[in-house]
Amino acid sequence: MSSNFPEPPTRTRAEINRANAQHSTGPRTPEGKAVSRLNATTHGLTAQVNALVGEEDPDEFLKFRQRMFRDLAPSGPEETSLAEALVAQHWRLQRIPSVEAHILTLSAHAAADLAKLGLYEQRLLRNITQARASLLQLQTARRTADHEQMAQAAALRKLHKDHNRPFSPADYGFVFSLDDIDRYTARCTDLGAAKAYAKQTSQAFLHPDFRPESVFIPAKAAA
Repeated sequence: MSSNFPEPPTRTRAEINRANAQHSTGPRTPEGKAVSRLNATTHGLTAQVNALVGEEDPDEFLKFRQRMFRDLAPSGPEETSLAEALVAQHWRLQRIPSVEAHILTLSAHAAADLAKLGLYEQRLLRNITQARASLLQLQTARRTADHEQMAQAAALRKLHKDHNRPFSPADYGFVFSLDDIDRYTARCTDLGAAKAYAKQTSQAFLHPDFRPESVFIPAKAAA
């Protein structure tokens, strides 16, 4: 005899899992909670979005980021993106020793977990090496281009000065200021003089009649 009531729809496995999760209270014992923290920290080594896990201090992470940015000195969105990736990878890398200590203390499968941790560490090191190489390539290209443009701007600045004509870097598409160009010119002049002086002194040292006072300025005269 058939029923007049419709059959309830069959729930999918995903729906059943979500329903069961609503009743889960998570680990209750201290040991269970410790293992849960360990899993979260271990998984944080491969996270793609947030470098922080568990109870890590956001302020400490920001200080770490600031120090690395000072060292990496990125410029522009591409370099900044690579610098951010390096910050996150290095932050995760320095987490390895504490994760290892947790594994040795709490894990029931220490050998397997340590082997997995070693793979995570190798992956982090590869990512760091690749990101550093990419960042260095970008920065080298940028600095080379900046140097070439600055040399062009300095040459145009001198040309205008020699002909008593006003010079505006922006008219030629340069982003440098006149002060930037003048500092560059002064630096090049000083470097040229320093190289000539070094060449002179190195040649003088080899001369049989070398006298130190011939190339060195006495302290009193220099003062």
